Amino acid sequence: MPLLAGLIASLFGGVASFLAQIWAKKIVVAGLAIAAFAAALAALLAVFNALVSPLVAAMFSTQYGQFIGLAFPPIAGTCMTSIATCWGACALYKLKMQSIKMSASA
Repeated sequence: MPLLAGLIASLFGGVASFLAQIWAKKIVVAGLAIAAFAAALAALLAVFNALVSPLVAAMFSTQYGQFIGLAFPPIAGTCMTSIATCWGACALYKLKMQSIKMSASA
């Protein structure tokens, strides 16, 4: 009986450690994906603001530009980047759902 108990404990310990490794890998991959998404967002925001800022400054220097500037506030670049990020997140979600459906049907 002690040998059987040792065998069962060893098997359950092996299964538990295997499942812990799988969950740890999933958590690490999810963390890396979130970090990559955040880095891409920061880069997109910086590039967009770097491109838009000189255009906005040149536009506001004219009389018509000041009128147009009422429709496009200085934070417009950040807002557009946020909208683009939301579209990207929705596209990634749809892609993930399609991959889950395809793997479930296989």
